[in-house]
This record gives sequence, structure tokens and C-alpha cells, in this order.
Amino acid sequence: MTNNIAAQFCSAVRRKRAFTLCLTLLAALAMTVPANADSHIISFEVPGSGAGQGQGTGCFGCTFSINQSGGVVGTYLDANNVYHGFLRSPDGKFTSFEAPGADTTPNNFNGTVAQSINDFGVIAGFYADASSLTHGFVRSAKGVFTTFDVPGGVNGSTPIYLNDAGVIVGYSLDVNLLFHAFLRHPDGTFSVFVGPDSCTSGIPGSCYGSEATFVTLFGWSVGNFEDNSGNFVGHGLIRDPSGNLSTFDAPGAGNGAYQGTGCPGCNFGVNFWGAIAGSFTDSNNVWHGFLRSPQGTFTTFEATGSGTGAYQGTGCFSDCPVSLNDFGVITGSYSDSNSVQHGFLRTPDGNFETVDPHGSQGTQPESINDAGIIVGYYIDANDVYHGFLGVPCGHWCEDNDESTTAAIPVSPAAMMQSPITANQINPRFSDAFGPMVRSFGGRLMPWYRRVGAQTSE
Repeated sequence: MTNNIAAQFCSAVRRKRAFTLCLTLLAALAMTVPANADSHIISFEVPGSGAGQGQGTGCFGCTFSINQSGGVVGTYLDANNVYHGFLRSPDGKFTSFEAPGADTTPNNFNGTVAQSINDFGVIAGFYADASSLTHGFVRSAKGVFTTFDVPGGVNGSTPIYLNDAGVIVGYSLDVNLLFHAFLRHPDGTFSVFVGPDSCTSGIPGSCYGSEATFVTLFGWSVGNFEDNSGNFVGHGLIRDPSGNLSTFDAPGAGNGAYQGTGCPGCNFGVNFWGAIAGSFTDSNNVWHGFLRSPQGTFTTFEATGSGTGAYQGTGCFSDCPVSLNDFGVITGSYSDSNSVQHGFLRTPDGNFETVDPHGSQGTQPESINDAGIIVGYYIDANDVYHGFLGVPCGHWCEDNDESTTAAIPVSPAAMMQSPITANQINPRFSDAFGPMVRSFGGRLMPWYRRVGAQTSE
């Protein structure tokens, strides 16, 4: 997948007249892991976010995304129970937006969901119309929308990730409510596919199917699928630019009902070099993290504090993404021995930090950029959602104070004004180079997660 990836990258950036970017990333090979991996956590609320139960900034099953400039996109639910997309600029300013055709009728729980932002400020996501049918959209950096429907996705289209080449991946639902992975090319054409021996019964038959959750600059897409064994075992899925499919399984992944590698909505983290991070479920229904190198070798790990009982550990049953940056830093979530969900950050040398904003009753980191900035959401004691940013601390946040001001700049440029060295915010590469009781509740779980809900033994 990535044997010649450095050469491909340099060639690509030369064509974009950005050769210095190539030199910058390749020079990062010499950088070292910071001795202090602590983060400064900034909570934020999008103006207009509701303050009632289940409302606020973020939602279960929605995705936050951060680009290399520190721009953040996500979703909030207002006091009328309408979803809206938002863009948070690196200087802390918010822009709220609605996709054309989005239903904004109060208490319909429809609206706009922003999922991914690339380094050019282009945003991808989906919206729900008055029939609660989802459609994909692309929003340009100037705010111009293009909407789309995946061929065959008669029950909805859900984009998940957008790369810098303008390629979008995600899933669509067919007439049987079966997930099909899709890739939307920059010219608006589609490739739709499912994993080898994927289950076919659809959600009514307790089968989700296939989804693509990441696509590289060179057109390799990564995702997961449930198989047709009768146990709906999860497997990792890779599609090369020619459309050839291959699968992978983390060592120790179980083969029982809904076990295996990955889970529905558990987006894998993939970095530029082709390393993949995610989670798997073992034969005892305990979750574990994994890092798959570009060469296909695995390192498994447990976040510090992870529980060891069934439906505990590093990962979750559904809808908890893992993110991996180009310097080998991983962020995700774990469930402790009391089944409380926390965020974690793993450095390339295997050290862990727990990421929990003050007052969190459940934390979900969603994305990390190459400056080490984490974005995610958490839920408080009143079941209200809040966004947060975890910024590498170094030596500048002496007391590790937490601010609730949304206007604090978190761009890499602003961070560099503090006494943080390049080595501290850009850790070296390592192996990444070359149904439980949820604090999030079920009311705001996407409708397709509620239909034919999976049960555990």
C-alpha cells in the first residue's frame, strides 16, 4: 500500500508547487516524542446550541473533524431539536450553516450534519430532509453547496471523510437497509462496493454491511464490514485505487457474534504513511486498540484505565472513531471498570494520557491533526453535549487550567508563539511510519442504529 508512498507524495506535491511540504513532513522523521504529553483542554459551545437534555454541541454518531490549520467542523443540536453544521475557525470564530433541502422543522430531529473538513476548507456531510432521508453534500470554502445521492442508496447517503483531492467516502443504505461503502470521485462519479463475503440481510436482519471511513491522497480507502458467517463478525477493509479489495484482522479478534475487527461507526484512523489504528473485540467481548503498520504488522494496546470486563476496554460497541496523525499519535476512547467512557491519547512510544474535560460524564475524542490538537465532544451530568479541544501543553499551560472560552486561538501558528518546541508538538514516527450501558444514552442514536438493535449475550 505504501512501499513507494514517500516518492509518490513528493511527486504529488511538486505538481501542486508545494515541495516544501514534502521536505517538512520527511524532515519530521527526525523529531522526537515530547517528554510531557499533557494537554490543555478548551471547552466550547457553538452559539445557538441547546441546553436541554440531549442537546448541545456534538451528538452521538456524529463526527467532528480538524484540519492541519486548526479549522474544526461538527454538528450541534439547538433548543428546537434541529441539527446544524458549524465551522470553528482557528481563531475561535463560529459559522453555522444549513445544507439546502435540510428539514428544520422543530422537534423532527432533522437538519444538517457536518462530518469532515479538508486542508482547503472544503466540508462534507449530510442532511436529512422532511422525510428523514439523508443526502450527501459538499460545501466549498466560499460556502457554495453541492448535494448528491449515492446510486442505489434509496434509504440514504452518509459521507464520512473528505480528502484534499476532493474524494469522499462513506456509506449508503439500499432498499434492504444494507450498508454499502462508497467512494465519490472529484468529478461526481461513484464507486460503490461491499466487503468480500459481506452479510446481505441488512439492518432488519441484524446486519449492517460495509462502510468506507477514510481515503488517502492517492485513492486508497479504508473501512470495515460485517461478514456473512451468521455471527456478523467485523473485518477491516482496504480498497486500492484500481478497485481491488483486501481485508485484515487484528490478532486476538474474536469470531463470535458481533466480535472481530472494527464495529459499525467505529472509523479507523489512517495516516499519510498508510498506518491504520482502530479497535477490535475479543472472544470475551472485551475491546482492545490496535495499530497496523504500513507493512501489515500489528501492535495491540490497552489505554491506561481500561476495564477488562465484557463490553469494557479500549474501544466501544459502535460509533467511537479512532484518529491517527502523521506522527503516530493516536486518540480514541476507552471504557473503564465502571463502564464510564473516557478519551485517551497514545504517543508513538506507547505512553498514554487520559483526555477528560472537567465535568465530563463521557468523553469522545474524534480527530487529531499533525500539530497534536484533538477535537471531540463530551456529555455533562445533565446529558448536555459540549465540544472540546485538547491542545498539547508542553511548558506553557503551567497549571493545566481549563478555559471555557470559545475564542481562544488554537492554530499551530498561535501555539508556536508559546514556548513549545517543534519536537514537542510533532512527535516522531514509530510503528505508525512507513451493548453496554453508555453515558451517551440512546435517544439521539441515529435511527438506523435503533432499527433491529444488536444484542449481546
